[in-house]
Amino acid sequence: MGEQVITLSLPSSMQHVSLLDVVITEILREMNFAEELQMQVNLAVIEAGTNAIKHGNKEDLGKRADFQFILSEEKLTIIIQDQGPGFTREDVADPLDPANLLKSSGRGIFLMEECMDSVDFEAKGTIIKMVKYKETPDPEEIR
Repeated sequence: MGEQVITLSLPSSMQHVSLLDVVITEILREMNFAEELQMQVNLAVIEAGTNAIKHGNKEDLGKRADFQFILSEEKLTIIIQDQGPGFTREDVADPLDPANLLKSSGRGIFLMEECMDSVDFEAKGTIIKMVKYKETPDPEEIR
């Protein structure tokens, strides 16, 4: 089928995260991802979208969260961009550290990294690129 690109641009309001849910659910179904993988990708996308809107753009309706879904035969690539100041990945607390277990935030990035085959932060974290393969890839292929 070659590559197909679907783009979605949302105002920075948490009420729009439900739209993101509908779009990613439909894309995963269309691509015939296994059900378990669909749940993982859906979770990662919702977390990334929530982070972009809530933490990146601080729910400023004048700012947008942009999503690009790149569909190919063997994988789905998702690029999320916000208009916030960015952050440093290393500065985000490790949710598995006992000192952070009861904190209400900080699990989003961890979940994204657990659920996807690769997660890269670019442009000071204002751009996140996530990839999920339909079949578990050989670790050599991800790089």
